Amino acid sequence: MAYSINKTDGTVVATVADGTLDTASTSLSLIGKNYAGYGEVLNENQIRIIENFANTSSNTPTAPLKGQIWYNTTANQLQVYNGSSFKSVSGANVASAEPTNTAQGDLWYDSGNGQLYVYNGTSFTLVGPQTTSGTGVTGSVSTTITDSDGVDRTVLQFKVADIIVAMLSSVEFTPQTAISGFSLVSKGFDLSTAVTGNKFVGTSTDSDGLGGVSAASFLRSDANDTTSGTLGVLNDTGFTLGVDSDFKMSQSGSDTTLKNVTSNGDIIFNVNDGGSDTVALTIDGATAGVVVAGDLTVAGTLITSGSVQNINVTNLNVQDPLIVLGSGSTNTTATDKGLIMDRGVDSNAAFIWDESADEFACITTTEDGTTAGNVTISGYATIHATATAANYSDLAERYHGPGNLEPGDVVNIGGDNEIRKTESNEHDCFGVISTQPAVQMNADAGDDGSHPYVALAGRVPCKVEGNVGKGQRLIPGDTPGTAKGADVRDLTITNIVGRSLETKITEDISIVEIVVGKV
Repeated sequence: MAYSINKTDGTVVATVADGTLDTASTSLSLIGKNYAGYGEVLNENQIRIIENFANTSSNTPTAPLKGQIWYNTTANQLQVYNGSSFKSVSGANVASAEPTNTAQGDLWYDSGNGQLYVYNGTSFTLVGPQTTSGTGVTGSVSTTITDSDGVDRTVLQFKVADIIVAMLSSVEFTPQTAISGFSLVSKGFDLSTAVTGNKFVGTSTDSDGLGGVSAASFLRSDANDTTSGTLGVLNDTGFTLGVDSDFKMSQSGSDTTLKNVTSNGDIIFNVNDGGSDTVALTIDGATAGVVVAGDLTVAGTLITSGSVQNINVTNLNVQDPLIVLGSGSTNTTATDKGLIMDRGVDSNAAFIWDESADEFACITTTEDGTTAGNVTISGYATIHATATAANYSDLAERYHGPGNLEPGDVVNIGGDNEIRKTESNEHDCFGVISTQPAVQMNADAGDDGSHPYVALAGRVPCKVEGNVGKGQRLIPGDTPGTAKGADVRDLTITNIVGRSLETKITEDISIVEIVVGKV
């Protein structure tokens, strides 16, 4: 009569008929009732178990079962079958080629290049060393060199394939033991003289020479000088340009004058705009006016002295966050100030500071901006808005704390002040220290050190330990000042911190966005 062979979990792995031998269901031969020659088969099964099916990597056990152990004689490793492939029980995979069927966290020692890698779930990341076996050290190396006086000097060596190409030192010294290319180690960045053509490539703010020419051979800009390549004008008369001497440049005392001497002649400044000769600025000789063709950037203060300034633009953008109206006013000269909007009708709209009422006002008025005094108010306008909005997410209020609270800390009422971090697995909580509160109540109570904002409602980053699912309710964690995921049976009316808006699958403490409150 056939009988069934069960695995440890109770599932049937094979049914063996009388007088038969099943060699396909597992790596062992399953013996049927009354099978002749069962002794040899039984003993061979025992040998396979004793030697853990030891064989080469090209002869893995047939029909392996999950949890089955195999000794890979090619890699000399003990491996276990995980249901899809055999994995090393411990240690790194040692091979010259990148292994397959890897899991996150697996180590691979590249025996060809002498480098250790770790698998990040997608690909292998180099742990070290940076250089491959046989190529020497390449990179910066901190080392100590004994100088000729027996003093140890710490330097930074820059190596390429074990050759020192440069050193960085804070002092100048002579090595006690000769170093190729560095008979003297100079203070600063020192290049090796043993490397042919070794040079610093880059921009220098100062140098002892340039192109092999002493610095003293170059033209001075702060003293009288002459040069064979450039004309030096050493008098205040300056120079004249043009066949008719139309343009002159001269100096008078501390003043320099640029002048077009032709009647009504302009001074024009051109630029090469993308290959096109373009007028950038014109000084009009007939009107003495200035016309700027493109944008005008004034880095300093722009002062105008006309009685009326007209700005004829489609859109006026002002970068300065503060516009001062009525500059220079005193207590005795202060008048109404604000903005008047021309509506094209008898009644204009205005937003002003009403000096007499000491308040802001949105009004209608007949004023057109020419008044140099108080604005006549015809009536008060209505402000219509859809909603009050904020850039951040939570409603928070300042509370007096111990001074060591950080954004994301879970807190409770208590301690020497008003609030403190929650204790381990505390059965009560008050809120979470806000990172960027949207609504800030009790703002003048103190600063973020003494009186941090406690988020009482809304979204807020929170310190969470352990795994937590999106939407899971949170309670005070094992670590003071943290939250953790809770089952329904752990919840009380007093211990709910809030609900997680994210899924977290790590055991460490990290920041998770939550909705704070008994939600």
